[in-house]
Amino acid sequence: MKPEAVRVGVVGLGKWGRHHVRIYHQLPEAHLVAVVSPNPEEVAEFSARYRVPGFLDHRELVGKVDAVSVVAPTVHHYAIARDLLQAGVHVLVEKPITARVEEARELVALARARNLVLLVGHVERFKPSVEELLQRAREPVFVQARRVRPYQPGRATDVGVVMDLMIHDIDIVLSLTGSHVNRVTGIGARLYDGDEDLAVAHLVLEDGCVASLVASRVSPQKAAEIEVTTSGGSVYLNYLREHMVVRSATGRREFPVRHEEPLRAELRHFLACVRGDATPRVPGEAGLEALEVAQRILDEMTVVTPRVRV
Repeated sequence: MKPEAVRVGVVGLGKWGRHHVRIYHQLPEAHLVAVVSPNPEEVAEFSARYRVPGFLDHRELVGKVDAVSVVAPTVHHYAIARDLLQAGVHVLVEKPITARVEEARELVALARARNLVLLVGHVERFKPSVEELLQRAREPVFVQARRVRPYQPGRATDVGVVMDLMIHDIDIVLSLTGSHVNRVTGIGARLYDGDEDLAVAHLVLEDGCVASLVASRVSPQKAAEIEVTTSGGSVYLNYLREHMVVRSATGRREFPVRHEEPLRAELRHFLACVRGDATPRVPGEAGLEALEVAQRILDEMTVVTPRVRV
């Protein structure tokens, strides 16, 4: 371990948490101290693989770490992040920041009072293609986004598709405009027991921009794309192909965007913030606002249950 390496832990060893562990283990600026999961078998597996202590309770990390990634199910985000922030630990919490808006507000206030980093894992913001989009699509007037994937029976779905997938595009729309949402409307469909599996939402922002968002986890194909119309043209981005098309009065440009593993970029940014070398790109306040908009969509949404199930 280098003297300046940040002591980190990971809470949650599921499909996404295991990537946090892998990357921290590889980064020279991080010292992976411990892993946490309520599942003893997961703890034993990761503790042996990465030769670090493993615990069943996140509170065991207090006094051992400088920073923690919280990659547990959404319903547990608040309690885990609260305990760690109260103990003086910097926190990266996966999106959505919490299950309830009131919980997110409390975490934001707590991090601010303790002068701690609270970064929210909206990992799309760390894709070079999204950085390029934010630079090129200035002052948007209309945004269309579609984020869909096939149904995956084994995938954890502790939240509906608005909180699971659409919240990515909510965050990007807020970043593009720098404005706040004025009005929302939406419709959703529940094809399986539980929360909505498909949703369409329309947002009107205070600056006049209009956004149309589609999200589905029951699509026959996987796709993620966004088109931003500005007064001077448009910018289209295919997230999966990392391909961008820019149209303006001078013509049409089509080009690929450089690739970089976004989670690696996000975790390096988190460590830089902990060291005081960077300002959080997606602070708790941004995660809170995205959650507030997502909750407004759910509150206003008409949800139907089709008779024919897929």
